[in-house]
Amino acid sequence: MDNFYQIGELAKRIGKHVNTVDNWFKYLEKSRVHYVNRASGMKLYDETDLQIALFIRDKRDDNWSMDGITNILPDHFEPRPFPAEDTASAPQVLDMDAIKAELRSAAEEIAAAQVAEVRRQYEELTKRLPEPVDPYIEKQKRIDDMITQRRVIARLEDEALRLWTAKPREERLKSAGLFRRVEDDDKRDRFVMQYIDERLEERLREAYGLDEA
Repeated sequence: MDNFYQIGELAKRIGKHVNTVDNWFKYLEKSRVHYVNRASGMKLYDETDLQIALFIRDKRDDNWSMDGITNILPDHFEPRPFPAEDTASAPQVLDMDAIKAELRSAAEEIAAAQVAEVRRQYEELTKRLPEPVDPYIEKQKRIDDMITQRRVIARLEDEALRLWTAKPREERLKSAGLFRRVEDDDKRDRFVMQYIDERLEERLREAYGLDEA
């Protein structure tokens, strides 16, 4: 007898998040490539679905797109066909209580998986947190950082102004009347700000020794 799985069980078997696996099969159905069996409206996955999910997992880990995977899937599996769309002649009697119970069970399973994942991520993050820093040392470090950044910016401003001063007069001056030309302050300020913006990150990395081997 074939084994059947709900989405949470299937996701656990292939080691991926519930939402990720669910999205894979939604994509296959949207592309009209592979159909997932239903029971009372609830998706049930069998061994074929499991093998397809493992195949998609491996391809996604190799950075394949879903479009690329969808195109080659029929070369490796026999996709499940979609049921006939004309069901008017065979009306279905829906067991709403059973559907609600199945939906509630699936929702609880997905929620539990999400909570477990959040807890795992929190514990992993907690392990990577540094030891508490002395408040005085932290405050002094912030002051030192501010001083370093201000010095770097000041040097960049000086460099930019020297370059601006070296430009030809026609680039630096603007007309202030019929026979008078003055420094174009707005253009100069934009030149200085652009110069600083383009080099600030590089200079700060140099100041903190982040580019050293």
